Amino acid sequence: MAAELACSVSDSLESKSFNLRLQHSVTKNLPGDHCIETDVPFPSGAGAFRCTAKYWPNWKLSNCITISVVVTRTHRHIRHKVLAAHIDLPGKTGLPAPVDIMAGITRGAMHVLAAAGDVEGGTTLSVRRADVERYCVDDDGHFTALCTVAVSRSWPPPPLPAFPTLGRDISVVAPDLADVSFRVEGETFAAHRLVLAARSPVFKAALYGEMAESKASSVVEIEDMRAPTFRSMLDYMYHGSLPVAATAEMDDAAVKMEFQHLYVAADRYGLDTLKEMCEEVLCASVSVSTVLSNLVFAEERTCAKLKPRCLDFLAVGENFKEVAVTSEYFDMMMESPGLLAEVQNWFKRPRLS
Repeated sequence: MAAELACSVSDSLESKSFNLRLQHSVTKNLPGDHCIETDVPFPSGAGAFRCTAKYWPNWKLSNCITISVVVTRTHRHIRHKVLAAHIDLPGKTGLPAPVDIMAGITRGAMHVLAAAGDVEGGTTLSVRRADVERYCVDDDGHFTALCTVAVSRSWPPPPLPAFPTLGRDISVVAPDLADVSFRVEGETFAAHRLVLAARSPVFKAALYGEMAESKASSVVEIEDMRAPTFRSMLDYMYHGSLPVAATAEMDDAAVKMEFQHLYVAADRYGLDTLKEMCEEVLCASVSVSTVLSNLVFAEERTCAKLKPRCLDFLAVGENFKEVAVTSEYFDMMMESPGLLAEVQNWFKRPRLS
């Protein structure tokens, strides 16, 4: 006997909301230790962990039902972080459950329930069976639990596409053949026109386009960019690598700042793959201390993944409570009322498919 499971994937590669549709009329008389279990399929890019939904129709022979979502690791060498896990129980019409059923709900962390494998995290929900039968079970004998889980690989960031080694060979073996220099914040960087033109359409137009000869100069001045950001961008164009070594020990706020600057530089020079990698890292850095600044950045830069990731994070009640008391939240209320309204609407949106 199995639970019916219907899933709808959010925009984030490693976040999922799903509806767990349960057959109460068939399962209500099962023994207290009987558990219905089903795996929740995540996208292929998040294959280093397993997400499992469980349902106990008679938890420990009591008058309660219990539902859980647990995340376990399947690869010991890859670290993931459970960013959010939440279960809601709406009424039979799909609207929020009445106040008196909410009073009977107990929530808890996943470690109280046994699970095979290395547990990363999760959540549980227990509620009086009489309340479920009265308010949640429909005419077909089913009720639905709304579940959300967001899991992110903290470090390293997602792997980059492998570039040929030509860029590395040129930078290491032939530095004397550099034929262009850039000055950024007083620091000079030597580079090779062919490498830059091969990676960036903007550099190609600037260095080899129709106006290139008239604008030729031994040193090109770069305005409105930090020197460390330009260095990271050059490293990426030559070696295909992000500045992981420099940021692995940083906190979320420092990582956010580093990769926001690099995202802007990638956008400026048409480095689309670098933009995507920066956005993935920014998604992984979303926390109570960074979510609002990441959200404002995503809105300004039209980041298709980062914005819904921030909104999903704020849609979890516990996260929203922590963020809503910060001075940054009050500043956003004053400066970006439209964005604040979007946050509130996302928080209140119906999540039934």
